Amino acid sequence: FITVLAIAYAAPFTWKLCPEPPPQIFKPTSVTMSPYPAVAGKNVTITSHGALTDYVRGGTWRATVYYDNVPLHVFTGDSCDLVPSCPCPCGPGDYTASTAVPVPAFSPAGAYTGKFEAVGANGGTISCFTFTFDISS
Repeated sequence: FITVLAIAYAAPFTWKLCPEPPPQIFKPTSVTMSPYPAVAGKNVTITSHGALTDYVRGGTWRATVYYDNVPLHVFTGDSCDLVPSCPCPCGPGDYTASTAVPVPAFSPAGAYTGKFEAVGANGGTISCFTFTFDISS
């Protein structure tokens, strides 16, 4: 009698800064996703820690999620809402930015990639990073 134990494996959440240019005024030193792996039909929170080197006076953010290199979901919001402790205008300093996004129930389990971009009211790049993650069923 042989017992086989199957363990579900999720690749780790990874991220990296977008190649420069453009220069970024918020460069994360860490980015996390919770819970991980993401679960279809539930929210995840993306949190980044880093240093802001200039003022944010407004703008928008956009996160595009890809499945098998095909854009699957696009999420958007106001850049001023990312750091509740520092409403716009938000000056230089060390901050934690966070946003919760829904994982649609129809999302298939598997490996995903994404890109987060925040643009200031002046059109300049606030922050940009790419990421990889898994969604479990």
